[in-house]
Amino acid sequence: MAVHSRKSGIVLMAVIGLCALMFSGCSRSGDSSPATAPRGTVLRLGYFPNVSHAQALLGVARGDFARALGDGTELQTSVFNAGPSVIEALYANRLDIAYIGPAPAINGFIRSRGEEVRVIAGAVENGVLIVANKNRNIPSLEALRGKTIAVPQIGNTQDISARAFVIETLKTRLKDNGGDTQVIPIPNPDIETLMSKDQLDAAWVPEPWGSRLVASGLGTVVAHERDLWPEKRFSLTCVIARRKFLEENPELVRRFLEAHVALTRDLQADRQQYAHTINEQLKRLTGKTLADEVIAGALRNVEFSVEPDVRTFDTYFSKGRLLGIFPGDTLDTGKLIDRQPLDAVLKPPTARNQETP
Repeated sequence: MAVHSRKSGIVLMAVIGLCALMFSGCSRSGDSSPATAPRGTVLRLGYFPNVSHAQALLGVARGDFARALGDGTELQTSVFNAGPSVIEALYANRLDIAYIGPAPAINGFIRSRGEEVRVIAGAVENGVLIVANKNRNIPSLEALRGKTIAVPQIGNTQDISARAFVIETLKTRLKDNGGDTQVIPIPNPDIETLMSKDQLDAAWVPEPWGSRLVASGLGTVVAHERDLWPEKRFSLTCVIARRKFLEENPELVRRFLEAHVALTRDLQADRQQYAHTINEQLKRLTGKTLADEVIAGALRNVEFSVEPDVRTFDTYFSKGRLLGIFPGDTLDTGKLIDRQPLDAVLKPPTARNQETP
């Protein structure tokens, strides 16, 4: 464990990070997010500067979304650190569609009594690394017991995964419940800073942040989170829509999903072809570019799919119940996941034409 001064540094940085999250919904690098927008003329999109949001990075950079929406609709974008901030922005009517992890999507659905959030597509599977500080003797996941593990934000997908792992697999209590293992929320860029100062034991982070820690010589990969899942696959990123926007603007949602599906197919066919464009977007949003081998490795660690994985949502709901985050005994995935817009896009053109009056 870190000495007292290290612990103090961690707590201080966590507080700073949490305060910063209050502003994380604000746009960066020229992105904008107005409080209100005329329906049918603006689509407000939220996403993260992560490889696990590659469709958003690529679609914004190349103009795929703007072209799909047409000249009569303005695309406005906002960048966030993690999912809980996205949900708050959606509740505040500052977002219409967003790329987000399954756990915050579930939380947003439950907190609004099923009224605000709808999952309309899948985006990315896998792509989360568990990275240990190279200066600590952490050769395996079991050695994380008694350590301090950083995650991007309280309540985000990695936070729930890490805390549930401590309880279910390590069979110990979290430090805030009197145990010996701490999971602490710190924004992704600050995780790298604290690791460089030797103030963290490990990080449970999405790509490219895991590969960045390894490439900078700060950490070593203990495991991929996919190793903890049946069939070594789980949904990391999905696409959500604000329910009212979905109901009032079905044509805009359809056009957006057409671009999303096309982008996903491009990435499935040859993801490395788009590494440079994605890297340039990450540099624009974070101020840092990644080495070619880092972006290439991060892209190899993710899988692209438009299918929302019901099993993943059920599993995260169970983990959230274990942690006391999600109330109730069941999750109504049939209501949370609205496949109708995606299924309409995925239909062969001939089938869609036959349905046209």
